[in-house]
Formats: sequence, C-alpha cells, structure tokens
Amino acid sequence: MMILNQLRPLARKYLFTINTIRYRVEYRRLAEMFQRIGPQQKVMDGGGGSGEMLKKLLGDGYCREGMGLEPEPSLFALMEENYRMEPALSATQGGLLEVPFPDAHFDCVISTQVLEHIEDHERAAAELARVLKPGGFAVISVPHPPEPFPNPGHVREGYREADLVALFPAPQFVHLHTSYFLTRKTLDRIMRLEALPLRGMFLPAALADAEARCSAAERKADTPFGIMAAFQKAR
Repeated sequence: MMILNQLRPLARKYLFTINTIRYRVEYRRLAEMFQRIGPQQKVMDGGGGSGEMLKKLLGDGYCREGMGLEPEPSLFALMEENYRMEPALSATQGGLLEVPFPDAHFDCVISTQVLEHIEDHERAAAELARVLKPGGFAVISVPHPPEPFPNPGHVREGYREADLVALFPAPQFVHLHTSYFLTRKTLDRIMRLEALPLRGMFLPAALADAEARCSAAERKADTPFGIMAAFQKAR
C-alpha cells in the first residue's frame, strides 16, 4: 500500500489521462499569471476539486497559505487527503454561491474550470469578489467556445474574454491579462490516445501536449478550449 501511495502521484504527473493533460497545460498558464501578479500570502481555490492546483502553487512558491473550497463530497475527500501532509493548506466543504468566509479575507482567489457548471455565475463571481481584499487578485479559467465535445455538466458552452470581463467589471476590477490553453492540436492528440486500449493510460502524458512550446499567439490561434484571465480588485 505504501508503494502504491508513492507511485500514484508520479502516475498522475507523468502518465496520460485527460485530467493529467488538463493540469499539465492549464497549470503553466496559472503559473504565468502568478509570475505577473507575484507570490501571494493567502489564496483561496474556489471549486478546487482534488486540490491539485493549489498544492502546485504552494510547492512552486506562488502562495504561502492556501484554502481549498469544494462542494462535492468525493472530491472534497480527495482534497483533504491531498492536503494532509501540507500544514499551509486546508480544505473547506462548500460552494461558490455561498462562500463560507468573511469579506476581504484573501489576497488572491482562483477558480479553474468551475463557473461553467454554475447557473448563477454572476452570484459566484460576486462571492469571489466579496472575499477578496482590496488590491487583491482573481485568476479565473473557464472553457472557451467552440466546445469540441458534449459536456453534460456544463450549463454554458464557454466564455470569451469579454464574458469574463463582464463578470469582473470596471471600476471594481482591472483586467490585467488573458491567456489561452488546450489547443485544437492538443485536443486532437487527446482523442487519439483515448481511443487506444486502457484509454492510453500507459503512455507518457507528454505525447498529448502539443502546446508546450507554443507562443501565446499560437495558442490563441489554434482554437483553444481554455481561457484564463487575471483581474485586480480596486483598492
């Protein structure tokens, strides 16, 4: 059992699954945003799933203290387990429509691939804004249309840059930067690997990553399925 627990993180990092690729390509963009805004003291990950993104940010020195927020019980259990050996990280069960923290509590909030699942995304965005300190940063990622395959859990196909800016509008927020990921070439490779025996899970994740060396302009031009934007709350 101990050997399996040691091997599981390596498999998640290096062997192909759709989640591995998503974390691989999306985290590069998240790290890029934190390189722009600088390391943050207290960060909340709203709808953080198993907690991978916040754990990576902590490990790379982009945050000093993190709180993961996740409503779904099985994912919350995974988040708790993922944070168990990280005293700077903690997990809270809850959702973005009623964030269980006081006003102006965090220096930075992130939410990756969550708003597209929420009907009242305006309220979710307002809750993210509420718990953010004046001068703090919000980093948000969502799908970008067109949707390449059906996603039953999504209540909308995706967001363009203007849609995200409308959720975090001036003068309360300043839009700092937008980036794109999960290009058409990457998605095509994912679909080919998924069609293999065992859904390709025995192959290196790098085989599906067609955007590791692409420029920002190349990613934007190659029909990206992911968009990420950074905002700063007015002081």
